[in-house]
Amino acid sequence: MDPNVAGSSPVDRPFFLEWVLSLFEALILGLVQGIAEFLPISSSAHLKFTKWLLGIADGQHLEYFDLVCHGGTLLALILFLWKDILKVLSSFRLMSLYALAIVPLIPAYLFLKPLRVAAAQGEYLGYCLVATAALLFLASRKKEAEVTDLKWKDVVCIGVMQTMALIPGISRSGSTISAARFCGWNWMDAARFSFLLAVPTVLGGELLETVKLLKGTSDAVGALRWECYAGGFISSFAFGLLGVRWMFKIYEKGNVRPFAWYCLGIGLLAWMVFHAW
Repeated sequence: MDPNVAGSSPVDRPFFLEWVLSLFEALILGLVQGIAEFLPISSSAHLKFTKWLLGIADGQHLEYFDLVCHGGTLLALILFLWKDILKVLSSFRLMSLYALAIVPLIPAYLFLKPLRVAAAQGEYLGYCLVATAALLFLASRKKEAEVTDLKWKDVVCIGVMQTMALIPGISRSGSTISAARFCGWNWMDAARFSFLLAVPTVLGGELLETVKLLKGTSDAVGALRWECYAGGFISSFAFGLLGVRWMFKIYEKGNVRPFAWYCLGIGLLAWMVFHAW
């Protein structure tokens, strides 16, 4: 995106061409985030892989851009589920259960940072994607039943599984939906709970990381021009609206095995790219 980020220099690219390519790369990354966020394939892993394909050096300087892209898909999710969100907010019991599901994430986020940072290295990306594939394969084999009432034990199980998604390559939706399937839920009930749970989870993460970046790493906030941030947000929002609608239609049929095979394939490819080569 930025000449220094992409590994080139202003001399290598004329100013106008550099601006066009930077905006184009931002739009591509926003597109990837928008589509991958609601598929059980790990959007964080696909952002890392796309940056590698585009020749963009990943690192702290792009953290704020990634947050902006996640903000676009979060807005798309809120607009798609606004009726369900209002239903949750009107029920103290439902709010308590969703809050309970978030509780395991707090200590994992605060106290396991060294482990998260180590596991986020590229050489582990392939292993994590293969783990996501395994979860989806196992979930597709479980029998399902209609959920008539949310049980706190199921909610805690889903919350614990969500902590795995702090590691790039472990899909948040894939892990939480698989956990719900292991508890006997059908695909639609599992998907709806997972995506509703994503709203406070992603929103909380966005606020925490934004405050940290604004307070301590100003270079990350100003690493790119404003057009790149705007392009990434708009692209992730637009494709997020399409992605979440498409994914719910897929969960209606319960046909997720193609995504399991995809994660297995892209996981092996990522292993070769970041580890074996």
